[in-house]
Amino acid sequence: SLHGRFVLTSGLGGMGGAQPLAAYFAGAAILCVEIDESRIDLRIRDGYCQHKTTSLDDALSIINENVANKTAVSVGLVGNAAEILPELLRRGIIPDVVTDQTSAHDPLNGYYPAGYTKQEADALRGNAPDTYLQETYKSIATHVQAMLEFQKKGAKVFDYGNNIRGIAKDSGG
Repeated sequence: SLHGRFVLTSGLGGMGGAQPLAAYFAGAAILCVEIDESRIDLRIRDGYCQHKTTSLDDALSIINENVANKTAVSVGLVGNAAEILPELLRRGIIPDVVTDQTSAHDPLNGYYPAGYTKQEADALRGNAPDTYLQETYKSIATHVQAMLEFQKKGAKVFDYGNNIRGIAKDSGG
């Protein structure tokens, strides 16, 4: 059962947009990392997600309170998974479940590299797509390495078949 569990995921576009609602229905406290704030806004507007924040500390406060009370909640965190997941590890925070529904299968148009705002990355993609891809491949490797580290520390980890693991492996991750 996911009742009272902490679920961490990334990606609220397309198919990933249903994750917060599904986890809520299952009784979980889910933190959804998404770099595109408009995707979080859409999920909130449609009733799929309850909260939005740009602060990891605020997101964790909501998650921790609801896990302690064993109440369901969904939180959209504006951020980059390749930055947020390693930060959670650095802080020693291990979710019960970690998954991913970013559009990693399309590294040029569906995944954002770490170290850039969405606007900066969009500009880089248009001006220097080869550099964008290099940065994206490094970020995907970092993202997957963090997922594997969560697994080593006891989290249940999986993805939905978006080829994130294959890209990470090919990128040296």
